[in-house]
Amino acid sequence: MHIEREGNHESDKQTGGPKGEPMMQPEEMSIRTPFLRFGAKGWGNSHGLPVLGLHGWLDNAATFDRLAPHLPELHLVSLDMAGHGRSEHRPAGMKYHYVDYIDDVIAVADALGWHRFALLGHSLGGGIASVVAGCFPERVSHLLLLDGIGPMSREADTVAQSLSRSVKQMKQQIGKKRPVYADFDSAVAARIKVGDMKPESVQILVARNLVETDGGVTWRSDPRLKIGSPVYMTEEQVQGVLREIKAPTLLMTGDGGLLKRMDRLQARGACIGNIRQQLLHGGHHLHLDDPEPVAAIIQEFLA
Repeated sequence: MHIEREGNHESDKQTGGPKGEPMMQPEEMSIRTPFLRFGAKGWGNSHGLPVLGLHGWLDNAATFDRLAPHLPELHLVSLDMAGHGRSEHRPAGMKYHYVDYIDDVIAVADALGWHRFALLGHSLGGGIASVVAGCFPERVSHLLLLDGIGPMSREADTVAQSLSRSVKQMKQQIGKKRPVYADFDSAVAARIKVGDMKPESVQILVARNLVETDGGVTWRSDPRLKIGSPVYMTEEQVQGVLREIKAPTLLMTGDGGLLKRMDRLQARGACIGNIRQQLLHGGHHLHLDDPEPVAAIIQEFLA
């Protein structure tokens, strides 16, 4: 296992956000594990608290581009998860099982030489971070969650339906062509339609998720990411994992976010013994749309 430091890409030199925000230059990283090669962006103080950042579904490592400059005391490595951004895709014929992300996180931490580290997760990344913290409490020092706590759950009697749907969706992906957009602005416009982010936030994510192709640009992300999970945990299983979390936990939700509408939010939060829950003004991507309040709460919590 090794880490290659690739220097700054041209697209990364515009990080930092609107005028007046602190600026930092991220370091492009390529992290080789026994399974896959992962892209990542390194931020902050290499001697600071090690923090592994995990983004949401179909997002990428750029999700923390506006938050990281406000946390210069941390050593934040923002990961492109498998199939996202500049990370490798899973081998042909494989799906993106939720639990496989747990192996990826531990493998990346091992490659970084981090025995004990904090996790910062948004949405899907928050769910993954929660499971890692519950399964490996000896390795996670702090758990920082952004509009995500634990994975999606399903009732036990939906297993057959989920498996069947996943197999059918996998077959439908065979030979399916990716969408092609004329240019960057066209891709941004398409992404804006499926989210509630500010346009500048969308631009940050899209810039890392595009590759040139015949006739224009298309997404880097693996189309198989859109295939539904073949198996989900039951809510009882999810809460059982959450009860194993020992790390001090900060859960930040937006008043217009997805988690605010989750009927099991309080029950899940109650499973974690040492948790602080903070409601902020904002949507699902609150850390990208308005990073300063999020950063201030994180700094206070870690202090």
